[in-house]
Amino acid sequence: MGMSEDASHRELLSQRLDATAAAMPDALAIVHGDRRLTWRDVQEQSEQIAASFLAAGVTRGDHVALWLPNHPEWLVLWLGAARIGAVVVPVNTRYKPAEAEYVLRKSESTMLFVEDSFLGIDYVSAFRAICPDWDGTSSTKLPDLRHVVRLGDSDKSIDGFGSYSAFLAAGADVPQSDVEAAQDKVSPDDTLIIVFTSGTTGFPKGVVHTHDALRMMTAVTAWLGLDSSDRVLGHLPLFHVAGVFSSFLPALIAGGALVQLDSWDATEALRLVQDEQISVLSGIPTHFIDLLWHPELSSFDTRSLRTGWIGGSAIPAEVVDGAREKLGMKAILPVYGMTETTSTTTLGRPTDSKESLLAGKGVPIGGYEVAVVDPETRTSLDPGQEGEVAVRGYTVMKGYYHEPEATAAVMDDAGWFYTGDLGVFDADGYLAITGRRSDKFIVGGNNVHPADIELVLLKYPGVKQAYIVARPHRRLGEVAVAFVEMDSGIDATADEIKSFCSSSLASFKVPRDVIFVDTWPMTPTGKVQRFRLRELAAAAAETATESASSRS
Repeated sequence: MGMSEDASHRELLSQRLDATAAAMPDALAIVHGDRRLTWRDVQEQSEQIAASFLAAGVTRGDHVALWLPNHPEWLVLWLGAARIGAVVVPVNTRYKPAEAEYVLRKSESTMLFVEDSFLGIDYVSAFRAICPDWDGTSSTKLPDLRHVVRLGDSDKSIDGFGSYSAFLAAGADVPQSDVEAAQDKVSPDDTLIIVFTSGTTGFPKGVVHTHDALRMMTAVTAWLGLDSSDRVLGHLPLFHVAGVFSSFLPALIAGGALVQLDSWDATEALRLVQDEQISVLSGIPTHFIDLLWHPELSSFDTRSLRTGWIGGSAIPAEVVDGAREKLGMKAILPVYGMTETTSTTTLGRPTDSKESLLAGKGVPIGGYEVAVVDPETRTSLDPGQEGEVAVRGYTVMKGYYHEPEATAAVMDDAGWFYTGDLGVFDADGYLAITGRRSDKFIVGGNNVHPADIELVLLKYPGVKQAYIVARPHRRLGEVAVAFVEMDSGIDATADEIKSFCSSSLASFKVPRDVIFVDTWPMTPTGKVQRFRLRELAAAAAETATESASSRS
């Protein structure tokens, strides 16, 4: 992995774009609907946008918020901002006004780009709900904001909102020498992007990343064996690291193409795989499940698919088998990572056993350190011992934006980031994630990790997805509750599930309740919200207790 080991040459994002455009100017770069941009197009647009930012008074270190869907403009705006050292702040397209207001205010963004509307959301109205006193240059609600630019129906003029076409046109008066002078001041240590966490617990925190994100994704690109012939499906949202880092940057680094999907739709994804010859497909198990159980899967040609990563939750055996046998993928690699570690900490190898894949095992891919430590003392543990996963090196964030206490809680003076995830290294250097410190619960004095039970549940015939949470118990403190989704047409009873678990697990790990579901409470980035499951489990138990009391 020489690409990831050499830290002597640290590239800027603009330098990598320029190198790719110089090497393959006419190669396809971004596909969205009928739009097809080459790498020369992307480079030229990024330079034009850099000039437009300067014309708007945006300079190195200023923050620019993008409240936009997975469209080419998102990417060229990021590349243009990075060229002059401005920092992009992605805003979740599903955010309600109060959520967006928090991110815009916390990030101190001076400029905002919004889509007219997307997925039924009117973003102009949403912004007006945030800033009813916006006069085109200022608002008391967001004191740092100076410009709002809307994308969409360019013929429509809305007071207080600049048009994207006018934003672009203003850059024509800025000399190329000004852009070059601004670019010369940018350092690899400069902030490249601030990605806000999902905020499933408390307020979102802004994760600060530098141009070293490029180095991390260069390692990932080499690990996956990507080249200029590859086509990456871009269905993962750009406001999340899995979309902006793990999907787009490998395409940029390899000189391949990103084929964008506005939002997840299994039918459209299969059509794009077939028509655009997608070779790289990645995501959470839910994405693969949606494709594998699609009623028209057999009518689509998916033979172009080659490789990709999978992560975010336990991996069902049927997904591994289906990806190979039904989708034709040669490799599907388990990934472990998080927003704070540039989305990737470990990856599996194509040659790993199915058992290793199902366990989500992977190895660090070079140039940074990963350790398993005692959660209390933070001393390193030997292989085979479970502890908290810690990471140090270029892949780790600079910190949480304007959150010194929150940063200090997870990073020490030696540069180690403590993930809050529990894991075990084996003798071969593979890391398996066993759960979250916060997900662990105690049944009658015994520690229980949800992942232990989930892996057993996924072996039960017909189980599509399964999650374990705890609910209160008068005698034992807490007990396990299983939420289970079955394959269509396959039934099981709670007693059958419990009996199956009893054959493989200690009695204190066997779920006391089994709740069958066909939909899941999800975060905007597609992760199941365990805290909501805990609420549902507690409510179901309370209802059952009340029913039993009323009958007695």
